[in-house]
Amino acid sequence: MILLAPLLAAAASAAPPPAQDSRREQVATAYRRLADARDDAGLEALWREHPGLALVTIDADLEGGLALWEEATEDPPVERIAHLHERALFAARAASRASGHPILADYAASFAGWSDLDKRNFRAGQALYARALEELEKGEFETALIAARETRDRAAPLGDWWGTAMGYAAEGRALQSAGLTDHALAALGTARLLYHDLGLGGSELGVLRRMVVLLQTAERWGRARIAASAGVELARRYGDTEAQRDLLRARGHLERRLGLEAEAAASEEALRALGDAEKE
Repeated sequence: MILLAPLLAAAASAAPPPAQDSRREQVATAYRRLADARDDAGLEALWREHPGLALVTIDADLEGGLALWEEATEDPPVERIAHLHERALFAARAASRASGHPILADYAASFAGWSDLDKRNFRAGQALYARALEELEKGEFETALIAARETRDRAAPLGDWWGTAMGYAAEGRALQSAGLTDHALAALGTARLLYHDLGLGGSELGVLRRMVVLLQTAERWGRARIAASAGVELARRYGDTEAQRDLLRARGHLERRLGLEAEAAASEEALRALGDAEKE
């Protein structure tokens, strides 16, 4: 029997730590310079080198414009907001070209085009997500599910794909806690795909770890193995040795169950090598 406890504990924890602040600031500085210079080629190269920082870097300008509006809703600094939006849009189009995912440009264009009512709905969606997490922590899964679904239902029409992914992820957690495995997998699978296209690898890893647990519960061994393999690669990229260890262990068990003896031996060897590396 595959041991699920370590994966369950890990799936409930926070996503892997973000990139170092110095690296984020270096990318943000390069982004501002290249976008202000309208350097398409330079931005595409930047996002190809740092795909996981594209959205969070661009989103800082989008959120900055929203914050300026909130500070003076009656007389907002229109030109300053327009500059932030134009820079974000230009960079997001480059990010979509570099990644092949149109969702990035769509997200930025949606955000920059919101009406005042849309902006308020966006903030209301963020508050609902916070409530969903609070209810999950309290074990109130029914109210958590309601808040999570309201989060995604507010976010999706706005083109807020990040918020939509967060809503689906919270919905999946609530459904998992209620024992509704298939429905939880549907929600988490959607969240995973959105996080992947958005380049939010840390969030994608957290969802994958939860999916591996659920797929084993549902005895979907082949799909569980694929999810575990994807999680291993993300964990390596983020330097999350705990996630690597748990996912390699799960993958090895799955490969044994599927009769993939050579692959299982390779997973177990990788797990041992990871342990040896930590001792050095």
